Amino acid sequence: MEYDAVILGGGPGGYSTAIRLGQNGKKALMIEENKIGGECLNFGCIPSKAVIELADAISYLKEMPGVTSSVTIDMKKWQEWKWGMINKLTSGVERLVTSYGGVVVKGKGMIENSNSVRVSNETYDARNIVIATGSVPSRIKGIDEVLYNKDILDVDHIPKSLVVIGGGYIGIELGTAFAKLGSEVTIVEMMPNILPGTDTDLSKFVERRMNTLGIKTIVGARVEKVTKADGYTVSLADGSLLNSELVVMTVGRQPNTQGFGLEKINPEMDGRFIKTDKRKRTSVEGVYAVGDVSGQPMLAHKAFYDAEIAAENISGKIAEVDYHAMPFVIYSDPEIVTTGTKTEKFNNIPLATNGRALGMNANQGVFRIYVDDNFVIKGGALVAPRASELVSEISLAVESGLTSKDLGMTIHPHPTLSEGVKEAAEATYGKSLHYKSSR
Repeated sequence: MEYDAVILGGGPGGYSTAIRLGQNGKKALMIEENKIGGECLNFGCIPSKAVIELADAISYLKEMPGVTSSVTIDMKKWQEWKWGMINKLTSGVERLVTSYGGVVVKGKGMIENSNSVRVSNETYDARNIVIATGSVPSRIKGIDEVLYNKDILDVDHIPKSLVVIGGGYIGIELGTAFAKLGSEVTIVEMMPNILPGTDTDLSKFVERRMNTLGIKTIVGARVEKVTKADGYTVSLADGSLLNSELVVMTVGRQPNTQGFGLEKINPEMDGRFIKTDKRKRTSVEGVYAVGDVSGQPMLAHKAFYDAEIAAENISGKIAEVDYHAMPFVIYSDPEIVTTGTKTEKFNNIPLATNGRALGMNANQGVFRIYVDDNFVIKGGALVAPRASELVSEISLAVESGLTSKDLGMTIHPHPTLSEGVKEAAEATYGKSLHYKSSR
């Protein structure tokens, strides 16, 4: 049988391409070597947020004034629950693929040519190939005996101490969660600041919160060596040593372009990424690439979006990517989220002016809407609890060409965190209700 598309990878990019093709009446075959759902569903997005939710729940009561609580964590039982939850999601994804007529093949796919992929002794022919092989954790040469996200999220107990190598978003998220769960956490970052690439006027709220949690951060430091005996010893370039029960490496991710025969078709590359055009086509006719393997930003929701674009084009339509309202979320405490384009025209609304936030015992953060000279919304930045749940309103405004008055005149329920978005929009034209800006 010849398929409309053979898809290499069953993560967010792969399974969503299969589903979208099925919804368009096309026949797709999806190949996955390990677990359906890929890195995100099994070892990244979902389990990391689950451990963050656990940590936040414990921290919330512990820090609420007037409340005394004692909690015992059985991580083995929690891990059973977590994997049960994940398995429900992965089996649901597989059922969705097959319900739309897709075929799922378990095994290692190897590209034979631009129209054929082999799994073991079986060759599958297709009019198109979609490469959705995702990404893998970056490693530091010579530092081998450390944990990665997959390992730390599967621990059967809370470590007494934890060193996190890398102060980017993954390191900050995991370090904060384990500090709340009771670990003594030290984060080592090579750059001068944690969360490199994030505006310091946003990340400063997270730094303050980390200080209150007792997290130690060492910036401008390079790790020379990690040795393992009864515990771990981390040697820094300045000669200092850090001892801990566990060490986790979170120095970023890199696209997975090895081990599946990419050299057989030799597509044009963009650095380590497979180069694609706006329709997600590679330089090889009939071959597409979506998600992490096809370029920044390396985000699951970007993979979902890429998949729909690729599926539309494979289905005979014309669709092009437009990433100008791509949300980026750091699940820190408080969460940081940005979308769209930054401009110089904005006013800050402090989180401390939001009644719902204060009722949550949270006062560190900011709401910000970026507009142009005509008050058309171009983007936004939020630092707040559940900021990830608030940003889509701003992305929709950007995509729709709405003005800040459109958003400011939209009735928001009270009391809610979302009122901060409304007030940030109002602040751009000087009429925020609960805060008078001096800017």
